[in-house]
Order: sequence, then C-alpha cells, then structure tokens
Amino acid sequence: MSPANFSVTDHIIPGCYIREYPGSTVGQEDQLHLHVKQYTPLDLPDPVPADAVTIIAAHAVAFPKELYEPLWDELLVRSKQANFHIRGIWIADVSDMGMSSVLNEDKLSMDASWMDHSRDLFLMINHFRDQMPRPLVGIGHSFGGTILTNLALMHPRLLTSVILMEPVIIVHAPPMGHGTDPTGAVNWCLYRDDVWPNRAAAAAAHRKTSKRWDPRCVDLMAQFGFRDLPTALHPDLGDNANASDPPVTLTTTKYHEVLGQLRENFNSRTPDGRIQLDRSTHADADPLLASLPVYKAEPPSTWYKLPFLRPSALFLLAEYSYLRLDEVREGAKRCGQGVGGSGGKDKVKEITISKRGHFFPFEIVGETADYCASWLDGVMRDYRESERAWNEKREKLTKRDHLVLNDEWRRVVKPPTSSARKNKL
Repeated sequence: MSPANFSVTDHIIPGCYIREYPGSTVGQEDQLHLHVKQYTPLDLPDPVPADAVTIIAAHAVAFPKELYEPLWDELLVRSKQANFHIRGIWIADVSDMGMSSVLNEDKLSMDASWMDHSRDLFLMINHFRDQMPRPLVGIGHSFGGTILTNLALMHPRLLTSVILMEPVIIVHAPPMGHGTDPTGAVNWCLYRDDVWPNRAAAAAAHRKTSKRWDPRCVDLMAQFGFRDLPTALHPDLGDNANASDPPVTLTTTKYHEVLGQLRENFNSRTPDGRIQLDRSTHADADPLLASLPVYKAEPPSTWYKLPFLRPSALFLLAEYSYLRLDEVREGAKRCGQGVGGSGGKDKVKEITISKRGHFFPFEIVGETADYCASWLDGVMRDYRESERAWNEKREKLTKRDHLVLNDEWRRVVKPPTSSARKNKL
C-alpha cells in the first residue's frame, strides 16, 4: 500500500464470548483477540462529509487481511472520481488466521466456525462506533462474503450495502476430497509443506501458485503470509538454521486453513453402523447428510437465509469459480425477497467476471475496484435521498411529538368498551 494514501492504525480487541463450538479453544473460558487494521485516507476532507462511507471488510480463508491493500488503494482513487468519500476501512484477521492467530496461538484448538467472526465484527463495530458513523458498507471475499452476510442478517440495519466477492453461499458443498470425491484445495492444504528454509524460499514457492496475481499482492503475501520460526507449532529452528535469515512457516497454520473449509463429523456412526448426531457438538450438521465424515454448515445455512437480507447486495462472481455458480446465482435471485429483506430486484445485482477464478481480487485489482466503486456510487445516491427524506420529516416534529403517540393512533385504535375497562382493572 502506498503510504501516501492511508494512515494505518493497528488495534487489538477482544473477540466475542461464547464461541460457536466448544472445541474452538483449549479452554472454553479462554479469551481470544482480534488483530484489526484501520485505514484512514490521508486526504479526507476536514470536516469529514457526514455521508462518508465506512467499509467493514472480511478476508478469504487463510489469506492475510493485508492482501486487500492494493484494492483499497484502487478503490480510494475511484471514489474521488465517483460520488462518495471513504471515511475509513476496517478489517480484522479471523481469530485463528493471520495476525489474530499469532495472538491466540496458545489458546486455539482444532475447531472453528465462520459465525464467530460475524459476531466478532459486530463487537468490533460497537467497540469503535464513535469512529464509524453511518453509512457502513461490507466488502467480503470468499468465506468473508458469507461472514458479512451473516453479520447483516444478525443486525439487518447495520450495513447499508454488501459487496460479496465469490461468497461461499451454496447449498451443496464443492468436492470435499474424501472417499470418491476428487481432490481439491482442502487436500492440498492438509498435505502441503509448511516450513521453508527462509522467507525467500517461501515466497518463491508461493509465486509458483499465484502467477496471475498482481505483483503488489504477491509481495504482500511474502511479507504477511509467513512468519519466522520458532512458533507454537514449530518450536525448533533446526540445527542448520540461520538466525539472521530464519526458517519460516505459514502465518495461518495449514490445519486452521483446513478448518476454514471443512468441519469433521468422524464420530457420527455408532459401532453397529447406525447414524447418530451428537447434538451437543454437531447440532448444525444436516441429519440427511450425517453419514458424511466432513461437512460445512455455514454455506447452506446462509443460502436459505438470503431472502431475509436487508442491505442491497452486489454479487461479484468468477467464470472459473470452484463454487457451484448456479446455486450462488439462484441465491442472488432470491436475495432480499423475504419478510424483512430489501425487496430484491434493483437492490441486488450479480456480475460474472469472465476468464477469472476465485482469487480475482488479487489478480485484477483495478477492475475489481471499478465494480465496487460503480456499485457504491449508486448505493450512496440512494442513501442520500433516503436520509434527506427522513431528516425532512423528522425536522417537523416538536419536542412533545417525541414524547407522545400522534393522533393517528387514536384514529386507528378504537377506545375500549366498558367491559374492557373492567377486565383491565
């Protein structure tokens, strides 16, 4: 990120209590913390425009939050050409990933729920509420899109809009890499190397799998995607280690990268072969699929709740996605059309980016920023009109109007009968 664009402030805040799964932490009373970065534009007008946007962002599984800094740079440039200001951008590493995982490494155990980060972000927003007045907009990538969707479902009026880049919101899971399933990302994660002789070797290995990435994202991965040994997982440097250029490992362990994609259900079969869910630990598993040894509850659960999504939503999808795009698109069609939702239609839009895959935000950074800025331009136009109409109506109220019900109530709710008075007494 260009230091000419943003002032970057680091924060450490507590995570929510209690975690979704009892096995998320070593002890159930353990307190987890989040590493948060706040990006404030250096050229923000003084005074700050009342309608300047606060962006709440969420990263993809195991990818450092800093990888999105080029996107923030590009989006800031485009905001100046469009019809909105950016007040600030806030993003936190999920509690078992990135710098948050470093803070928590002695407390983390082998279970994880996406829903915990939705609650953590809600806690973060309340913690910093004085620095993030309305409007708030969510931008999430991969499981980060699912996390932000659930944040919006948790508090329907919190976010004015969400931009969901390849959100993992599907009914049927992609191949999960077990039994007759073809192997995929989760197999590669579990069996991958996770120690390199130095940072240069680790960066070189990553470049082989990210040849289409923007060079800025490649450099940021080299800086933030790896950490020096020793760590809790790898406590020994090794006999031939160079202390001035030490071995490195993944900042997010490969085991928590796997847990970000799947959850185990190994004990669902009893010794006699019957299927029996332990609802004290696996109540979110679909009973019809309980025979599967692994699952992920959040994608289908979120898909079924899309009709109730209140904020407007932009779905940015990739033509070569590993997700079931037909299901994501069907979800987008239903989005907001239920009770309490936005109404759908012009409040929801789906764009498929041709010839790109799941990680397009790291590949075509400028084009991704174009889509985001164009959407936010329209969102802010609607927001200003809505605020104008609301404020105009409220300005007509007297102090007493805020203390009593207006006459319309008496017109609609008829007086009680004499028998009703007796019953009341």
